[in-house]
Amino acid sequence: MKNVIMIGPASVSKGGIATVIANFEKTFTSEKVKIHYIASWKEGSPLFKVWMFLQAIMKLCYLAITQNINIVHIHTSQKGSLYRKMIFINIAKLFRAKVMLHMHGSRFGIFYDKQPKFLQKIIVNHLNRLDYIIVLSEAWKTYYENLCDTPVTVMENAVEVPFNNPYNNTSKTIVTFGNISQEKGSYDLLRAIQSLGANYQEYEFIFYGIGDISSAEEQIKQNQLTNVTLGGWVESEQKQTILEGALLHVLPSYHEALPMAILETMAHGIPNISTNVGGIPQIINNQQNGLLIEPGDVHKLHDAIADLLDNQETRQEMSTRAHQAVQSQFSMDACNTKWEQLYQSI
Repeated sequence: MKNVIMIGPASVSKGGIATVIANFEKTFTSEKVKIHYIASWKEGSPLFKVWMFLQAIMKLCYLAITQNINIVHIHTSQKGSLYRKMIFINIAKLFRAKVMLHMHGSRFGIFYDKQPKFLQKIIVNHLNRLDYIIVLSEAWKTYYENLCDTPVTVMENAVEVPFNNPYNNTSKTIVTFGNISQEKGSYDLLRAIQSLGANYQEYEFIFYGIGDISSAEEQIKQNQLTNVTLGGWVESEQKQTILEGALLHVLPSYHEALPMAILETMAHGIPNISTNVGGIPQIINNQQNGLLIEPGDVHKLHDAIADLLDNQETRQEMSTRAHQAVQSQFSMDACNTKWEQLYQSI
């Protein structure tokens, strides 16, 4: 039996990493691997976050002493998340455990380039201490292989996939999941909605997520976008109902790894309009199961939305292919088998 400690944000927290961990907790079962979960972060006051972090360190030490721990699997992104996780790397190595760092950050390269030389050296030294680096796409695999000497493995995110495609092709609701920000292309989408004008007023665009709410509200008000709603953060129970009633999902991001939002919506047969960045082209085959544009191209974004709203048959064809693509490549069962094999090989 392989004993694995998994460290990351609490599974009830907001964000893609928490969703990945929640999926592990819900679906990963094995007679050969046992996972012990440690939450190192959760929303709350600064003092509460410090307590969560210190508590996670104590739990890691306790498990390392009392259990025969083979692997410490650490989830991280960039900025403070990475620096905090360096402490866990050092503790795990102190107890002679194998360590894998699961990199989710879509802006890690930008973050790294902005660090002073001495911090870049510290980051690379810690990356070289690892036994494995886990990334979400081949592009990121190449990046980390050029940055450090640690073996890099691609393990895509995965989602639960309904057996039958539940897509509602007569819906009038277009959704976007993710933080409201320039990086996610939120303001590009608002400009595209404005340019669509009265011809598509019957469709409601709902932005689900947290972030720069006040700026988005101001732009919506200034441009009188009466068919745009800010839906706030969505809990998992609400998301199922939203997914069953969405016509399209639009995520015109500037930087991504492999977004859970795209996988979750495609699993429900919802055609996606997104950008040709990060790991997104691994799952969206342009013109086949969704549409891809270049980030920042508001004109092309407008055209892509209009094209799909105008063509019900194309939407249905894309929906069928989207559901099949996630079912075959990114289902939880297929992914959990890969994880079990990887844990066993270490």
